[in-house]
Amino acid sequence: MGNAFGFLLGDTSRLFRQYFEKTIAENGLGLTPGEIRALGHVIRFRGSRQAILAERMGVEPMTLSAYLDRLEARQLIRRAMDPNDRRAKLIEPTDEAFRIMRELDPLFDQIYGSAMQGLSPDQIQVAGEVLRAIRANLSNDPQLEEPINLLCTTAPKPDAAA
Repeated sequence: MGNAFGFLLGDTSRLFRQYFEKTIAENGLGLTPGEIRALGHVIRFRGSRQAILAERMGVEPMTLSAYLDRLEARQLIRRAMDPNDRRAKLIEPTDEAFRIMRELDPLFDQIYGSAMQGLSPDQIQVAGEVLRAIRANLSNDPQLEEPINLLCTTAPKPDAAA
């Protein structure tokens, strides 16, 4: 099962991402899937440095910079100088970012519903627990263990260097 599990997990991730990207391209309020992923990471890890966000997203810093440039032009994020390192930028979501996420939330529910179709609530809960455990085994980032709520405007800020 070991190798089959890896292939199954990889294929599932790839198919979910393709479905997400197709659905967002059709209905994403003029945002690309990459921009929405970047915005989600900005909200989840608000106050983080650009380099840390790029690492967490698994993208090159220049790729993230392009996403952030477009998000900033739409006034969805703001960059601020890191008081501990003037060369580094801290990224914060704006109120408009939360408005956009609230508007996209039904679309995210649709994507989730399609992916979970035919599964019982117990199966969905167990699947989530298994995926969180696997992620914890493969990461040493304690912030990944924190609950995700992209609609909450009062989530705690992470350490800027984290």
